[in-house]
Amino acid sequence: MVLLSVFSLLTHGIFAQTANRFAVKSGHIEYKLTGNTTGIKSVWFNDYGYNSYEETKVKRVTIMLGVKSESLEHKLVIITGTEVYHIDLLDKTGTKMKNEFYDLSQQLISQMTEDERKQMGEDLLNSMGGNLAGTEMILGKTCDIVEVMGTKSWIYEGITLKSQGKVLGIEANEIAVKFEENIHIPSGKFEPPKGIEIEDLTQITHDLMTGAYDENGEYIGNELKNGNDEEMDVAAISYPFDDFKKVVLGFNPAGYTRGMILNQEGQHFALYMKGMNQMVTVIATSMENVDSQESEFSGFEEFTHHGRTMRYGLLEEDGTTSNALLIKYNNHDMYIILMALPANDKNTLLNWADGLDF
Repeated sequence: MVLLSVFSLLTHGIFAQTANRFAVKSGHIEYKLTGNTTGIKSVWFNDYGYNSYEETKVKRVTIMLGVKSESLEHKLVIITGTEVYHIDLLDKTGTKMKNEFYDLSQQLISQMTEDERKQMGEDLLNSMGGNLAGTEMILGKTCDIVEVMGTKSWIYEGITLKSQGKVLGIEANEIAVKFEENIHIPSGKFEPPKGIEIEDLTQITHDLMTGAYDENGEYIGNELKNGNDEEMDVAAISYPFDDFKKVVLGFNPAGYTRGMILNQEGQHFALYMKGMNQMVTVIATSMENVDSQESEFSGFEEFTHHGRTMRYGLLEEDGTTSNALLIKYNNHDMYIILMALPANDKNTLLNWADGLDF
């Protein structure tokens, strides 16, 4: 549904970035790769990883049904802020796309304290069944040893200097053999090489991230449509964003950590997290948006709580179940939608609603 599209983006991709990729301003690293893939990898970065250049030149060995095959690869990944290039240096082709979640993730991280960022990282590690297994020196740098999902990594200031993994019989190891820290790197290093045929996938990936599909799985565009196949736009809310921020800054659901507060697509959002798998979102949206999508809430229970009209029910999206409480504010021409993922109980949402005074 249109009015909840940003909520879907938040819950599916926002944790892909941090404020800075690394705690080192710039660097150059050379790696040796062993296992099923052998060769070298060279990495350059500046501005704490905002720009990076990663070149790999390897031989890849695979065994399928007892048949061994080998292939040579020479590839390049360049990140310049929000733009990502994937380039095959053998056939001189590549793709370009935009990181759809970069701006949202930066807003999330910038509004968190250092302790909250650290806790979020620990929660992410724990949610994947990972753990810290001590420290070790690599090239004179003290690295944290992180074990997660069959891979062990040695990490210094956010930079992986060594990794070992064997998953489904495929072994992949890499170790840094050279590391130059805080060096000058010319800006031209992060430009795609000349003579490469680059396909711009920015619009395609945007449509896939924000698009809608019909009941047959056919893509129908980046806006949901009504029965007359007319595009449905999101009506912008008139309630001031600064007023919304004042309310949600004072809202503290027990056990949750406040993440970002933002205005997006004409709606206001506030996100709260418990670990990486439990989220509460407060959405302020125009009454027109809810009224135009009545079918989405047709099964919701309607009732009055503390003199205010409310609706409660479950929502299914992308195989996950959340629950929502819609609170009607006639004086502001808006609904406050209080959502929990995974679904919480109704009384908890009502208690949270009592802590919101718009």
